[in-house]
Amino acid sequence: MLIRKYVIGVWIAVGIFLSACLPALATPLAVKHDLSIELVPSAHLLVGLDRMSIRVDDRHRLMFSLSERVTQIRVETDGKPRTFKFSNSELEILLEPDERRRTLEVVISYEAVFNDSLPVQPLNTDNPGFGVTASISEAGTFLLSGAGWYPDLVDGQDTFMLKVKAPEGIVAVTAGLSIGHATREGKTFSEWRIDHAARGLALSAAAYHVREMKIGDITAATYFLTENQDLAPAYLEATARYLRLYSDLFGPYPFPKFAVVENFFPTGFGFPSYTLLGSAVLRLPFILSTSLGHEIAHCWWGNGVYVEFESGNWSEALTTYVSDYLYREMESPVAAKDYRLQALRNYSTLVPPAKDFPLSRFLSRTDTVTKAVGYDKGVMVFHMLRRLIGEDAFWGGLRDIYRERLFRSASWDDLRLAFERRSNRSLTDFFEQWVQRKGAPRLRLEAVKLEPAAGAGAVTGHAVQEKPFFTTEAELSLETRDRRLDQTIHLSDASGRFEFTGVSEPERLSIDPDGHMLRRLDPVEIPPTVNSLKSSPSITLVICTQASGNGRRLGDIIARSLGLRNLTMVEEDEIGSRRLDDRDLILVGWPRDRSLLRTAPAGLRITESGFALDGSITPAEVDTFFGVIPHPGDSLRVMGIFLPGPASAAETAAAKITHYGRYSYLTFKDGQNRDKGAWAVTHSPVIHRWD
Repeated sequence: MLIRKYVIGVWIAVGIFLSACLPALATPLAVKHDLSIELVPSAHLLVGLDRMSIRVDDRHRLMFSLSERVTQIRVETDGKPRTFKFSNSELEILLEPDERRRTLEVVISYEAVFNDSLPVQPLNTDNPGFGVTASISEAGTFLLSGAGWYPDLVDGQDTFMLKVKAPEGIVAVTAGLSIGHATREGKTFSEWRIDHAARGLALSAAAYHVREMKIGDITAATYFLTENQDLAPAYLEATARYLRLYSDLFGPYPFPKFAVVENFFPTGFGFPSYTLLGSAVLRLPFILSTSLGHEIAHCWWGNGVYVEFESGNWSEALTTYVSDYLYREMESPVAAKDYRLQALRNYSTLVPPAKDFPLSRFLSRTDTVTKAVGYDKGVMVFHMLRRLIGEDAFWGGLRDIYRERLFRSASWDDLRLAFERRSNRSLTDFFEQWVQRKGAPRLRLEAVKLEPAAGAGAVTGHAVQEKPFFTTEAELSLETRDRRLDQTIHLSDASGRFEFTGVSEPERLSIDPDGHMLRRLDPVEIPPTVNSLKSSPSITLVICTQASGNGRRLGDIIARSLGLRNLTMVEEDEIGSRRLDDRDLILVGWPRDRSLLRTAPAGLRITESGFALDGSITPAEVDTFFGVIPHPGDSLRVMGIFLPGPASAAETAAAKITHYGRYSYLTFKDGQNRDKGAWAVTHSPVIHRWD
């Protein structure tokens, strides 16, 4: 995930921007930094000296971003002390007439204490930056480019020689090429060269063990702490695979190295030429096969071709499409369809119409709504574009964009023009509707009939859309006993008529049966899931008497894990005087009022002795259950049920629920997930069946 001028970072299970950039104030100036810093972890202190060579135009001042935590500032120009102004994280130097239109040497020395509070066992990861921008400690150093840990010319194009001095054994890593790490006189020195015009620089440092592998001219590297050294070979091999894949798809890798770097608290960031993953994240089983590739793809999209944020951030959607989605497509057509269907469910569940907004207004992921628009809806838009213009035009257009815009900004319009040139067709209407406009069509079948005829009949009907209308092509599929018939109809207003002729023994008619189309699903098409609770506008959490001993603590963990905002927590004895049908519900423990469980799906059996999932895990093999079922009093709402096991195991399970947003039920044993799944969808307004 990308932060122009300040940081480009991506959260793993998913991705996130930390801030948006300021637009350039003038023609960018080339800035060569010779930056030396010393880290003093025991005092959370950074001591910096930045010698800059700046080719100045005719402007009257230089403005640098620098943290408000900086003290002991001294400024020189061409070797002479200079006055300056420093306030609100801005350092201003007024230029004399003889300092303009030439190369000016600017030296700024400074000190700063960086000691942001770090997350301790964070429960909710919808905004995985946790508000941390800069921290120097005995455990490690984490400095985002937006933290102002070095003087950053507001409208500069920066290259760096960076030297980091730290206590013995503390290795520093950043973007660019490693010149080496050396230890002498009780200190470790790390040197880096960043030759491309960087849009902000981040830095990490810790007691790393460095492993490297050459892939042609590119260096793959791991910077891991002692406990995770066994993971290095697998990460190096996976890095090599992804670099080859994307070099073939888009063009040569733009950096001299790609490094996987371990962080000392939970993160998942993607920076130019490296990714920064928390220790626990590194060991998650899916990281190597999905999220690592996502971060590497960002080196082409976001960190290679920059995002012009003024017109919206396209890079998260594109990167997700060419990584997370593409891997599922390479796995099988069924896996790809499942991914698309889940993207539609995420968008339809997590983005209420009142909170919807156009892709052109997406800047960064900060919550479930922004994630579902910027990632899930965005993935479907790129998928529809690829199907519209064809394989050659789509992948060729991406290669053109990468070649033409490397280390330059690109907007949604730049992407449109590249795809238009390759496809030789206008895409203005497509981008206007799917990027500049919010929402998605809502469709249903109406008046479906089988008309008798000699030999074979005809199936007729209407594909209907609700207001506001979209202009789109709707694919219809009619399955008969022995074949499948497909046709496409054009929709631009309330409905479009269709007809299938020569039909005998029809069984199933559906709109978009393979999930290629962006649309807002009807509620009956979406089984109740954890995401249904995460997007709840209002919720009542009931602590049942059976769980009263640890119920309130469990309820608090669940609420914080799911990021619930409009929450009321009550004891079971209090609910007699409250309405329960005007809010979503979560029950913690077995309720005395058994009628609350009457909407449990057929596959779930809840009894006083526990629970059982038909054809799945038996109660003896698990100790904790969480499920989401239809609300017993309101068909448009949902209810969660948490049946806890032993206290410590139940607390661990409660904290993990948020990570399983797409699922209807979860079972745990000793805090570890044992089973998960979604309830079956039994009917849909876009499907018509004949018995």
